[in-house]
Amino acid sequence: MKPTSLNQWRRGFTLLEVMVSTAIMVVIILAVVTMASSTFKAYDRAVADLTTQSEARGVLDAMENDFQTAVIRPDGRCWMEIILPGASGAPVNAPKNVGNLQPVDQPMIMLFASPPDRPRWSPVASNPRVALKGDVCAICYRFGQRSPFDAPGDPIQQVYGVYRTIIDAGDTFNEALPIIYASTAAAPKSPWDYWANTGAHTVPNYNASDAGGAYQSRTLIDTNLVSSPLCWTLDLQNFIGSNVVSMQLVLWCSSSLPATATAPALADPLRRTPDTLRPVVPAGTSDNFKFGTAAYGGFYGVYTANTSSTGATLTAAQRYSPTSGAPVPVTAPATVQPYDVFGNRLRVYSDRMYPDALGPTSVAPSGQIPYLPYTLKAVEVSLTVLTPEGSKELRGLQKLTGSQSATGVALPTVNDYKRIVNQYGRNYTRYIRLLSLGG
Repeated sequence: MKPTSLNQWRRGFTLLEVMVSTAIMVVIILAVVTMASSTFKAYDRAVADLTTQSEARGVLDAMENDFQTAVIRPDGRCWMEIILPGASGAPVNAPKNVGNLQPVDQPMIMLFASPPDRPRWSPVASNPRVALKGDVCAICYRFGQRSPFDAPGDPIQQVYGVYRTIIDAGDTFNEALPIIYASTAAAPKSPWDYWANTGAHTVPNYNASDAGGAYQSRTLIDTNLVSSPLCWTLDLQNFIGSNVVSMQLVLWCSSSLPATATAPALADPLRRTPDTLRPVVPAGTSDNFKFGTAAYGGFYGVYTANTSSTGATLTAAQRYSPTSGAPVPVTAPATVQPYDVFGNRLRVYSDRMYPDALGPTSVAPSGQIPYLPYTLKAVEVSLTVLTPEGSKELRGLQKLTGSQSATGVALPTVNDYKRIVNQYGRNYTRYIRLLSLGG
């Protein structure tokens, strides 16, 4: 037999074989890269969702505890108040807008409640472990910006967030409740009269530099966002939720008027039963309060007599006069929308609400005193929280164009801000019943 040539055993791959094997390898690598990229994207989305859920849960859990233990006594006094900072017509010395947040997106909520995490011990080091008596605390929610890493005020580190301030039961009893109980028909008072009081208030200081703790006098509400130190409601220890760029409130109420009554008692013209709920919401600046589109399919703050939005007519009084006789529709001042909304301020009583400029001492053109005859039963809170990536992009934008309006530096454009919120915002909603009012 003829021996096989050594060159025949050493023969290499042909060009076609190399090209085919290379193509197969490229396809495999692309498949692996695609799968890895999809895995990383899914991981990033999961991390972003978990982060935003954690921030939203911290805020919503605190609000649920506070609203469920809210103190709204039927004594004719105002026990809860909501103010929209930066809104036209807001109370004097109300805080200004925070960054690009619109007034309707940053409500300041002031109420009295018995939260489970309230301060229970005196902070005075010389008199330790002295229990604080009482359980009713003054509580305030508001929006602000903070710099958790670099020097305060550095724009690139500014993040939006929710601050929750609790005044302990002792100081609430000594300083806040006397203001509320001093309320009369001629001189009504509200939580804003306490929080916005220009005098310094007593608050605990647990800083180690103060020999382990002490009391200090601090201003609660300060419109100067760049002062040092900031007011107590913007103290770093009160920061509970980061990257929260919007809070929407819907107050679900039932009529406090009887469905049927004989003169001269007042009655609800719609004959609504006590379990019939109706929403009261903050009004946006660009619409006349509606859910949905402008077509008849959306919900309006008026009762319509037909299915056409253009032919909508009021079929019941939205505000009433607490005078004797049959209920009389009251025409609100021209600056107030005649719907169940408020544009800058809402004062909540046990059996009524006073929106915006309407109040116990205000008089409508007809000479009567208008109000919303509603009892608050539940609060629906919706939060929009930015993902870490969105927060990073927003901070970079603020670094280039400025952060806070109070500094006088130009803000990011509204369209840039809206794009980031729409792209990176996550929405969370919770329906909270007020147990103290039989919600």
